[in-house]
Amino acid sequence: MDYYCFPTKTGDVSVFFDLEQYSDFNERFFYEIAREDVMLANEKGKLLLFNLRNQTFIDYNGNFIDIKGKEIFPRCKIQESEQLLNAIESNGGKSIVKQRDTKTVENWFEYIEVQRKFLRTTFGEVQKNLHFYEEKYGNKFFLKTVKKQFSSICHIMQIGKSKGLFALVGHSLFGGNMLISDNSTPVLVTDALSIIKDNYGKREWRVFVVKNKIWCISRASDDLVDIESYVVENIKRKVNQISKNPFFPSSYCVDFFEYEDNGKIIFDISEFNPIESSGVYRNNDLVF
Repeated sequence: MDYYCFPTKTGDVSVFFDLEQYSDFNERFFYEIAREDVMLANEKGKLLLFNLRNQTFIDYNGNFIDIKGKEIFPRCKIQESEQLLNAIESNGGKSIVKQRDTKTVENWFEYIEVQRKFLRTTFGEVQKNLHFYEEKYGNKFFLKTVKKQFSSICHIMQIGKSKGLFALVGHSLFGGNMLISDNSTPVLVTDALSIIKDNYGKREWRVFVVKNKIWCISRASDDLVDIESYVVENIKRKVNQISKNPFFPSSYCVDFFEYEDNGKIIFDISEFNPIESSGVYRNNDLVF
């Protein structure tokens, strides 16, 4: 890998170090985590900054970098992805992921088979047809937006003479369009699964794959958690299967989990996310 690329709205590294400027916790957390990779990439001489102000690529000290022909691992917020990937391509860089790859990964369920079945619809359609979903799934089901925005187990609850859709987000109960404001938003619906838990929480793993090779594996935890050998072997087998799909990108982030179904423990893919904007857990070391 020639460079790890991070956008900066100020044209320098202050966005990663001056954390007091962020009042939003999630934004501050993003830059705090990204700072570790920025520092490590700089130590290795592989740091590339993308100046959002003038659309140029620079180093730590603000010097221009010609990226033509260079292999680049982009890392950014979801909102910056399209701009960054297009800039890398237009300047002759060789990003490990292109804009069309991001679209494919967002719609991964059209390319990759898993053991559970999804219904693809819109949030408005779900709300208008709660009777159908109640008959199919009971009074609760899992709902997520196709683009990363909302994902939760939703409950159908009787409110007066009518029924509504509600979800517990954090410690608060939200319903209707407080969950997803736009009724035309594409969503996926599936059974509310019983994910296996242990002392470290839900048994979920995040894997970064670069050019069909496993880059890193971490338990979905901020703790240092050993990964069982059978889990690693299952992940290797799944990634090998995915690599044989000619329509799916070679670089992506994929989550795995274990859940119980009729007394049987199932190991399967939970979801995919674009590699450039996926968050990391304790053992997801990206800079080498």
